[in-house]
Amino acid sequence: MTQNYELFRRDPRETRLPNDGVAKVVAPRTSEEWAVLRHELETFVCEGEYRHGLDRILGSYLGSLGRETQPAVWVSGFFGSGKSHLVRVLEYLWRDTPLPDGASARSVANLTEDITAHLVELAQVGRRYGGVWSAAGTLGAATSESVRLAFLSIVFRGAGLHEKYPQARFKLWLMHEGLFEAVETAVHERGRDLERELTDMYVSPSLAESLLAVRPDFAHDSRDARALLRAQYPPVTDITSDEMLDVLSDVLRLKSSDPTKLPLTLVVLDELQQFVGPYSDRAAQVQSVVEACSARLGSVLL
Repeated sequence: MTQNYELFRRDPRETRLPNDGVAKVVAPRTSEEWAVLRHELETFVCEGEYRHGLDRILGSYLGSLGRETQPAVWVSGFFGSGKSHLVRVLEYLWRDTPLPDGASARSVANLTEDITAHLVELAQVGRRYGGVWSAAGTLGAATSESVRLAFLSIVFRGAGLHEKYPQARFKLWLMHEGLFEAVETAVHERGRDLERELTDMYVSPSLAESLLAVRPDFAHDSRDARALLRAQYPPVTDITSDEMLDVLSDVLRLKSSDPTKLPLTLVVLDELQQFVGPYSDRAAQVQSVVEACSARLGSVLL
């Protein structure tokens, strides 16, 4: 008599799910988290609705490039149906994320010919733009009540910036001015960590002193430098759509291989329905963010 386990390619009695069967849309940092990502890519079943979903998303995106706007995508399904798994795999396939062992996301995933063709085309077209880039997260993970700030915090984390708006803008300024590495080194020489000092940037003597060491004309002294940081990058509870789009454009140009062009960009907002919940105003704010991004950034942003 055939036993259930004999029907599977992998014996379920000897196979452990490193993610416990729950896909989380977070950037891997530890070796264990990278192992989870690799497992999810290797075991992704590119058939049925998964294949159909990737085909519709990638095909629609590529077909809309060059037009005025890029249609957004809503992934729906019942609880536990694999929505997060689909968008997590999509994000890493999108930019063919390198894995710690030297492999890449696309090389370890078992994909169908049509999905592989879409991804090859995405990479080829990306070379004519500013490359290919992505960011992903959940709006509910942000500390801000503002949908615009919560959206930007996901983009900031994906770009390696501080997730808070004032700190991210300051870090962007350092990078645009070519000061970031020098300031980071100066902070380190004072026995501090730059990311930690950014959290307290209004009161951090180490950050102010390091900034003055690199840019002496920034302020008269450390106290004035801290005051200027607060005045230039004040705490905010919300921003306008134009401010959001200006900063978003700055981030995308930072991640672009060509500063004059924007990269082909995917932003994944996971667990969106849980975030919106019964609050109709949140739904309207999310819609406003999506429409503003599509109108301003055209077809490069999905």
